[in-house]
Amino acid sequence: MTGYQINQTAYSFFGIQGPWYTVGWKMSVVIEKTFGRKKLIECICDTDKLLPVYNNAVEKYNSAAGEHLVKWSPVLIDSLTSK
Repeated sequence: MTGYQINQTAYSFFGIQGPWYTVGWKMSVVIEKTFGRKKLIECICDTDKLLPVYNNAVEKYNSAAGEHLVKWSPVLIDSLTSK
């Protein structure tokens, strides 16, 4: 299989909108409902803030909404934000 064929097969699992659209939308909702639109826009403008702010928001959001959304791994966040 070529790289192109592998990519085509992988993309077939995403459907029309793909899983990352849904994940990003839910993260945005959690941040906005917890900290407000201004904080969400701040995270969109500075993406290094997105995952840590989401992690802070999701704890409060879960308590208020009765949901059980998970946090991003600190190891992942550190690896993405360390430069």
